[in-house]
Amino acid sequence: MSEGQRRYERKQEGYGSQRRPEQKRFAKVTKKVVLRIQCSQCGYKRHILGIRLKKIELIEVVR
Repeated sequence: MSEGQRRYERKQEGYGSQRRPEQKRFAKVTKKVVLRIQCSQCGYKRHILGIRLKKIELIEVVR
């Protein structure tokens, strides 16, 4: 038996013919959200990437 075949069979052991255990459910409860913020005066748009949120509250900041 070749080395590659032995390595493959070693990898397949332990999880019932799959290389890794199957995920039963999602690990994370929340999804990552991209916030798009726009300036009310000049219209400049800015993205804030990858924040995990369950709930968001938008307020207007006047300076």
